[in-house]
Amino acid sequence: MRSVSVSDVSSYLAATGWVRQPEGWRGAAVWVHDGDHEILVPGADDLADGPRRLREIFSLLARVESRSAEDIASDISSPMADVQWYRAPIVPMNGQFGLADAVTALNSAQAALSAAARAALSGPRPVFDGTAPKAVRDLLARVWIGPIVPSADLLTVRIPLHDENSGEPPLARRTLTLLQRAALLLREASAEVHRTGNISVFDGMVRDGVSADLCVALARFAGPDPGTRFEVGFRWARALPSEVPAQTVVFEAESGTLLRRVAHRLRRLHRESASVTGLIGTLFDNGGEDRFRIHVRGQVSIGEGEPRGSIWVRLSDEAAYDVAVDAHRNRTLVRAVGTLMDVNGRRELIATSFSKVVDDRSEEN
Repeated sequence: MRSVSVSDVSSYLAATGWVRQPEGWRGAAVWVHDGDHEILVPGADDLADGPRRLREIFSLLARVESRSAEDIASDISSPMADVQWYRAPIVPMNGQFGLADAVTALNSAQAALSAAARAALSGPRPVFDGTAPKAVRDLLARVWIGPIVPSADLLTVRIPLHDENSGEPPLARRTLTLLQRAALLLREASAEVHRTGNISVFDGMVRDGVSADLCVALARFAGPDPGTRFEVGFRWARALPSEVPAQTVVFEAESGTLLRRVAHRLRRLHRESASVTGLIGTLFDNGGEDRFRIHVRGQVSIGEGEPRGSIWVRLSDEAAYDVAVDAHRNRTLVRAVGTLMDVNGRRELIATSFSKVVDDRSEEN
């Protein structure tokens, strides 16, 4: 963590609901919060009593936010870092780690980030095989842990954001956005499984970044089977605001067992990969929950089995569906690759990649 500057403090206060008053006091800026709290921010970084004033600011913010002063100081000093945190039976308790728990927690935090980053970078998969791409390895190398605070009982993971000049959010932000959405979907599906017993509700979540790798990483935070309650939370870097609200996702007791079952199921589905190349016969989008489906007639390859003639394909989003509409209109061949799943009693290919097939001969002409 770098040292905290006056400008860091001011930007943090502005981002967290504090209001700077027009009048100062003896060279210090006056900030108020809900009319009940007041903070004096020094006018410069090199004042003799600057460190003492900063400690007073951190202490007041800790009371207002019900967080540790050390955690708040880390947030203030890192305006370009997103934050993920875990509260779980295997994270620090009273500022101390058991050796086995520490290894498990750190490996699991890394595995969850790696699975989400690979899905954000290369597209969702039921299982990620092989070595992670260099961009993912570089992202993980920038991550740091802490501070580990006795009063907090948290494992805090900080992910610096790098400007990649690609016209889209940095990979680190896309990774945590995907990870938060996947965690929310897993929690909602877990509650549904407890009500209905139907574990197939998880099958369609691969396209949202849920993978066997992610499920195992999260399951470890629940501790040994059947697992206890745990939480995973997110905060976005204040220097790069997000339209997606940061949330805390709570997994109830026994979620660990269920997530391990889901991971086993996704690994089995991974072995049932399929692809299809052909013409689109039917387009379907009801605008509700059943969206972005197409029926492709052509050559369907399922694992090592014999080719088949046609299959329903479920696309990942509206952009892919727009490509399908155009291909259908112009009678253009398409190719979809993904995983076979049972959806409402029907076998579908859940596409992880979809594109038009370029006819090289037509380009030559």
